[in-house]
Amino acid sequence: MSGASPHPLNNAEVVANLWVYADEAGYVARVAGKVYVLGGSDREKLDLLRRLSATDFLSAEWMPIPENFGVIGPDGERLRYAQLSALSDEYSKSVLVGPLLEKLAASVPEQLQEVEGEYRRFKLEMPEAPLTVLTVVVEHPDGRLVPMLNNQGASA
Repeated sequence: MSGASPHPLNNAEVVANLWVYADEAGYVARVAGKVYVLGGSDREKLDLLRRLSATDFLSAEWMPIPENFGVIGPDGERLRYAQLSALSDEYSKSVLVGPLLEKLAASVPEQLQEVEGEYRRFKLEMPEAPLTVLTVVVEHPDGRLVPMLNNQGASA
């Protein structure tokens, strides 16, 4: 492996980028997320998640918001949307992205490692309160998707 150098993992953990897609009126119909295994300090992990949040939403699988969210439309019909303001309340935010985080945690693949000549299976687990960056992606009527980057969008 000429030209390669070892890069041991330091403080590796499962972290996530989360996106909520909102129209210009602030209605959210879907969420997306992506897990990563990152090493380094929490600051380094969050900085990298913020940089990746600007583009990685385009390769993240999305899902509809949970069924318990809804607004009443002009004709009195209940529509499956959340209001963007739900993100300012920690409980509402956890209900909105909780099912997505559970799905992401389950998606971390099993790995193999050789220990003394035998392969053993292992899986990194997502912490109960993972490091995350939450980014709002504004969906414009002309089809543009614009991530609203926020340095304060991280949680530990």
